[in-house]
Amino acid sequence: MARHGMRHGVRTALTGGTAVIALLATGCSGSDEDSKAKPAYDTKTKTQRIGAAGSTCALPVTFEIPADWKTAAAPSEAQHLLTVGLSEIVCELDARHGGTTGFVRVYLDRSRSSTPRFAVERFVTENKLAQRKNVEYRDTKVGPYEAVEVSYEGHNETWDARQKETHIGFRTPKGLLVLDVDAQDPIDHDALLPELDRIKDSLKGA
Repeated sequence: MARHGMRHGVRTALTGGTAVIALLATGCSGSDEDSKAKPAYDTKTKTQRIGAAGSTCALPVTFEIPADWKTAAAPSEAQHLLTVGLSEIVCELDARHGGTTGFVRVYLDRSRSSTPRFAVERFVTENKLAQRKNVEYRDTKVGPYEAVEVSYEGHNETWDARQKETHIGFRTPKGLLVLDVDAQDPIDHDALLPELDRIKDSLKGA
């Protein structure tokens, strides 16, 4: 099954109970110093840390997400079916129980040749959104790691609607990871971005 069938056609969630792969901004206030000092996400939100060995999603890193998000690891036999470039899906973070219809999916590129820029470029070029525009690459940090983030938008012909995309790639000592924000509605996409910042700020090597 092609990956884009999941992300831009029928949206199959890894976290859908027994149907595991069934078909396989921030508000501005105050000065620049204030905006840098105060994170966009709610620091009082109860969180869970994922990624440790033995957890639902064992990853090369750990980070915090809201406690009411659901997590699911991609079965090893399905990982190669859900790929972008050299990156295979390994974990899905489902925000729907937290009130946002969207996901943050984690992909792992085990190759030694990829770079963060190359990895996220593949997410852009292999995306089937039509009329892609406002493609913007930025250097950023994810925990202790240097990263490349890309955002853009386009037209989802399946849903006949505008859609936003954000991907972040970064290399760890145990492999290159890509965080993929996947929400059909631009409003839901933007609602996930503060939580993406929470992941970036709380991320540590496993």
